[in-house]
Amino acid sequence: LCQSNSLQMIAAQRGIEEPRCHFDFLMGFTYGATQTPGGLGFFPGTDPEVGFVVAAPYLGLNRRFYVSDDGELYLCALRAYLSQGYPVRVGLDMSTLYDLEEALPHSIVLVGYDQDGFTYYETVCLPEVPCEPGQRPAGDQGLYVSDEKLLDAVQSQAEVFEYPWQYSLSIFEQAPLADDLGPVWRRNGQALVGGAKYGPRQGADVVDNLAVAIEKRGQKLDVSRIRPGLEMAAYVRWENALYLRKAFPGEPDLEQACCLFMSASSSYQSVLEALQDDISNQIMAQQMAVLLHSAAAAERDAGKLLLQRSE
Repeated sequence: LCQSNSLQMIAAQRGIEEPRCHFDFLMGFTYGATQTPGGLGFFPGTDPEVGFVVAAPYLGLNRRFYVSDDGELYLCALRAYLSQGYPVRVGLDMSTLYDLEEALPHSIVLVGYDQDGFTYYETVCLPEVPCEPGQRPAGDQGLYVSDEKLLDAVQSQAEVFEYPWQYSLSIFEQAPLADDLGPVWRRNGQALVGGAKYGPRQGADVVDNLAVAIEKRGQKLDVSRIRPGLEMAAYVRWENALYLRKAFPGEPDLEQACCLFMSASSSYQSVLEALQDDISNQIMAQQMAVLLHSAAAAERDAGKLLLQRSE
């Protein structure tokens, strides 16, 4: 959840202190599902780059996104914005940043610099990362990365996603505050419902597709490709429900949506408990498929409720 953590940090510099779930909601970051390219795995959420644009006005901000193929120009731009007091959000490959094995899309916040590199705030602190949650006090200097390592990590992510540029950065400028949540309800609802006419599957369609694949392929399926998405889905659906109940108490339609989120979370958790290390037989595969279809139906119904609210 490094993306919404990044926005939470940037908002905090502006005096806006809210739980991470608030930024997940505004970004739509943990609503719906996006299929992993080239596989059956999925991420339970939406494109964070679009999410930053959507969320920014509700924080009194406007998101600016800059790209370049010139490494020296990019480094100069980073230092220029930091010198003006902007925290700079950078998307990069965590594996390159920390010398890990597999590419992992990541988001950090640059907060300072010297002549050879930058200081930054790490946003997730995975076991392989040289920090621990709560280890450093708020406002501390942060971690350090050299110019060369930063350029390599940013360029590596551009290659993974096949961007038409090598380097990118985001800053957030002050802007009028938006208060009409209609666009947020609409985007989050559509993300859950899915039904994309063009392009890859989205939302509940992704989960239904995984259920069909498990039922058809059973023991031949590589569970290592689907487990991370299932684990995150079980967690964030539960968290989505808790946030909506606290942020919008006494709303019957949202309470119904929360119950549906909890139901989906329970279905994902049951699949994980049955999954263990592999799919041992066809009966097990069929049971898992039923649970996933149930989760998809719950998410689709929850999305319809959010869409109705947007109208």
